[in-house]
Amino acid sequence: MKRKVHVIINPASGRPKPILHIINSVFNKAEVDWDISLTKASGDAERFTKQAIADGVDIVAAYGGDGTVMEVAQGVLGSPVPMAILPGGSANLMSVELGIPKDLEKAAEVAADPESPTCQVDVCLLGEKNFLLRVGMGFTARKVEDADRDLKNRFGVLAYSIASVKALKDSKSAHYRLKLDDKLIEADGVTCLIDNAGNMGIQGFKPAKDIRVDDGLLDVLIVGLKRGKRVIQHWQARQILIEADPPQPVQVDGEMAGDTPVRAGIMPGALKVLIPKPG
Repeated sequence: MKRKVHVIINPASGRPKPILHIINSVFNKAEVDWDISLTKASGDAERFTKQAIADGVDIVAAYGGDGTVMEVAQGVLGSPVPMAILPGGSANLMSVELGIPKDLEKAAEVAADPESPTCQVDVCLLGEKNFLLRVGMGFTARKVEDADRDLKNRFGVLAYSIASVKALKDSKSAHYRLKLDDKLIEADGVTCLIDNAGNMGIQGFKPAKDIRVDDGLLDVLIVGLKRGKRVIQHWQARQILIEADPPQPVQVDGEMAGDTPVRAGIMPGALKVLIPKPG
């Protein structure tokens, strides 16, 4: 029997690409039975994913940015169905983290290949909200807030670098109080991160080398400035509570989420994602 793949497409993500032509070519060559759903509003991707799983698909693929990937992930959680990622957004951080090709045709080939392995990705919690990448407080949240849709459409991933200039002007050091499992820590910094994924959109670059999406741990980083130089402090934990003085803005996977305090946890290996074969 042919494998069934349902592709969730966010037409508002990134820049225009001939997505239908590419998946038709790749999937037909691999003898994959495929269908699509187009999202129009927040929540559509999760709803379409759950419906596709109920209809008996073998794989649900997400075409869009990290927000679309998170919605599809929400839909497959708790099911045996893996998801595939077809990078189509501005940053595509999760696909970079997992080594999924930036080239859309090659990414579709990963989804179509019956021998593609899966990575058991940790899913994290911020209160009642799931996230895959990171929570940012202070400077990193202001950067996301300033990188609006118009800036992303005009400059793609460079929108975040442009927004950084304004965000840095608006950011001052805050005092963070951390409860990491049973450990209490206090430190000052311009930003605090809770990372599941280490990549910041650049292949091979991580703020700390041992950040992994499949290690069952959250990574907490505070970035400060000392005598004009950047200083990064790094801890790992499973249960996290963070307060800040003064309260700081918070972003979760590229979406603004109020202010501190925040509480985070982790569900180890809860999400199956198709990745390229080694080598």
